[in-house]
Amino acid sequence: MMRRVLLDANMLIGALEPEPGNEAHQKAGELYLALTNDPDVELFITPLVRYEALRGVVRIPFDEMKSALDELQEIDVHDVEANRAAEIFRLAKGQWEQVNPEVNLNKRSFDFFHCACEEINGLEIDGDDPHIQKIKQLIQDGKQNAQTY
Repeated sequence: MMRRVLLDANMLIGALEPEPGNEAHQKAGELYLALTNDPDVELFITPLVRYEALRGVVRIPFDEMKSALDELQEIDVHDVEANRAAEIFRLAKGQWEQVNPEVNLNKRSFDFFHCACEEINGLEIDGDDPHIQKIKQLIQDGKQNAQTY
């Protein structure tokens, strides 16, 4: 069965523009290599992932990063994904702010969007970003709670 993987900008930056001595970047590079060498994996990005990966390029030429991203499939993003991302954000805001009012969810706004794209397009996000994992759990919890009513 083919795995359809939505790549995260942090993983792409770590893999394609690694900082020497950065263990997280080394791990990202290993994961990226494994995914690109697996014939049963299709890799995707969104326009937001492209933007995140390109906006801060410093260790390699901009055109080199752009060319690497051009090799990946890019999914279209529409109102369906935007609406779902807003729903997930509002759910998180209601739940997480009660527990920890100092949390700034606006800093994670693209993560909500990536998770909505993953859910709607039948993709998976590979990587170990704890914020993404927390949002994915929130989505799962919300689906389970909706089924119990």
